[in-house]
Amino acid sequence: MQLPSAAFRLSPEKRALQLLQFNARKEVLWFGFKGAFEEPGTAVVTLSGLAPGLLGGGGTAALNGGVISAGFDAAFVLAGLGHYDSEVVVTLELSIKFLSLAKASDSLAFRAHVVRAARNFSFAEGVLADTAHPTAPGLALATAMVAPGRAP
Repeated sequence: MQLPSAAFRLSPEKRALQLLQFNARKEVLWFGFKGAFEEPGTAVVTLSGLAPGLLGGGGTAALNGGVISAGFDAAFVLAGLGHYDSEVVVTLELSIKFLSLAKASDSLAFRAHVVRAARNFSFAEGVLADTAHPTAPGLALATAMVAPGRAP
């Protein structure tokens, strides 16, 4: 059961700055992720390129489970960045259910949204799906708890 998403708390202008900073992060670039915001409260992370090291073993052309975890982490952080006026959002908890093989494709997308936001943390949920097959079930489901980071 998917819960409704909470609308972003930050203004479109602040979210645009958050998105610029997110997409410029070294780890986001290294994985080949690209983030975007969709109204009213969804963060979307797509793959702009798939390096061979990101694919699973066993002769499959599928995303490695660790890459799926990193994709969900990125999507949840981005969803949190739409709610908190902080340069850093951290993932406190992440739970993933792998439902089906995620065959490597440019049409894969991690979609995440905050379900409930408080001042110091938020609960979120997400799905990994192939956008080329919109009626197909998700390939993986995830839940997370994220929080704004504190300056060192």
